[in-house]
Amino acid sequence: MMRPEMSVQLYTVRDRLAADPEGTIAALAGLGFTAVEPYGLPDLPEAARAAIAAHGLTTPTAHGSILSRTDETLAAASALGVRTIIEPYQDPARFADRAGVSAVAAELNAAAAAAAAHGIAVGYHNHDAELRGSVDGLAPLLLLAELTDPSVVFELDAYWAAVAGVDGAAIATALGDRLVAVHVKDGDPAGGIDAQVPAGLGLVPLAAVLAAAPHARPVVEFDIVPGEGWDAIAASAGFVAALVAEEGAR
Repeated sequence: MMRPEMSVQLYTVRDRLAADPEGTIAALAGLGFTAVEPYGLPDLPEAARAAIAAHGLTTPTAHGSILSRTDETLAAASALGVRTIIEPYQDPARFADRAGVSAVAAELNAAAAAAAAHGIAVGYHNHDAELRGSVDGLAPLLLLAELTDPSVVFELDAYWAAVAGVDGAAIATALGDRLVAVHVKDGDPAGGIDAQVPAGLGLVPLAAVLAAAPHARPVVEFDIVPGEGWDAIAASAGFVAALVAEEGAR
């Protein structure tokens, strides 16, 4: 199976995007990105939507409030051509016990049923809380997978998996075909988000995580971009491109 094209999470460039939507999207296209992952649906500004369309970029995945603003988020995703809308965050307390995880699962299942009518899949993106400890003998994220309908998919944030102290590659393997995207983010997991660095230069085992999910879309992301920003983003994109080229040569 060929790996889906690389994308970039627009949260990475959120300040630039707010100040100069056209210039920011043009710069990402200039770095070679053909796909972007919007955030904040349904509230993505119209100027950003227009810039994405003007530069011919696709939006196969997006983050949005699919659990709390289902109809609005689905309408926005449909207008953008999003194929998978991903719930980006839930209160960490909801992953402390089975009741909490079950409640999140029920909400994802309901959202997935609503999204199916639009031809859109629903997914979930982790931080560290979903991978700390265990509930019923499983990492909370894996219990969530067990309790959700098979149509619900996942986006693994490799950096937050490392922060939680788990083997991201093992989590990727456990999620199997339901893992549709990986946030490619590096740094020192003990150093906080301001210690993030270009992919391949930190302590996160990104190559192993991606190797465990050859069918998943790589999505470049920084919570805080080091330095001037564009060089770091370009370096991360180059890291992913090199890994994909190695995959193709095998």
